[in-house]
Amino acid sequence: NASGNMGISLALPGHRFKVLAMDGNPVPTSATVDFLKLDVAERADVIVEMNNPGVWVFGSTEDEDRNMGMGVVVEYAGRGGEPTWAPATSKWDYTAFGRPDVAAAAPDETIGLKFQKIPGGRGGYNRWTINGKSWPDTNPLFTVVRGKRYRLVLNNDSGDEHPVHLHRHSFEITKVGDKPTSGVIKDTISLPRYSMAEVDFVADDPGPTLFHCHHQDHMDEGFAGLITYA
Repeated sequence: NASGNMGISLALPGHRFKVLAMDGNPVPTSATVDFLKLDVAERADVIVEMNNPGVWVFGSTEDEDRNMGMGVVVEYAGRGGEPTWAPATSKWDYTAFGRPDVAAAAPDETIGLKFQKIPGGRGGYNRWTINGKSWPDTNPLFTVVRGKRYRLVLNNDSGDEHPVHLHRHSFEITKVGDKPTSGVIKDTISLPRYSMAEVDFVADDPGPTLFHCHHQDHMDEGFAGLITYA
């Protein structure tokens, strides 16, 4: 998803997506899903088996987005007529691609990060905070020691969705809401409104490391912090 400020959910009615990798990393469970959710900066490698001849619409699950052009017609050879669209009804769940019965490695340290919005707080619009502070006051956000494993408890205490991104490192998703998991390696995780998740990363790439919301407006309004190495 190359958009700077909009997540997207994609479906191809009559067909399903077999997810092989996310953010360039193979998933431990190649689950098959009805739709594919990609928040800002997220990537996925999927296979679609073309086994349902007809004329279909491949596009956004949102009617408004499709009406603005976010969709294409997929037509099987020898088929014609009006393209078919049907809504996807399932829910997106990162843990479907993980290992629910295998616990993630224990972290050396756990760090809580709460994200909140202050309406009208910057330029008369909004200000975003991490643990009560906005960029550049979040520099440094916290300091790490090379080789240690850190668990970040991400608490989206706002009514907006956030694609949270960690530079120069990948992280392992270890919990989504109250569901533990392991094995899904990413660098961006989408946090729905008023939700929580936990991710682990190993401090294995020394240097100043940016942590931020990949939604451009949110980052411009203070949702960013710098992780430093001791």
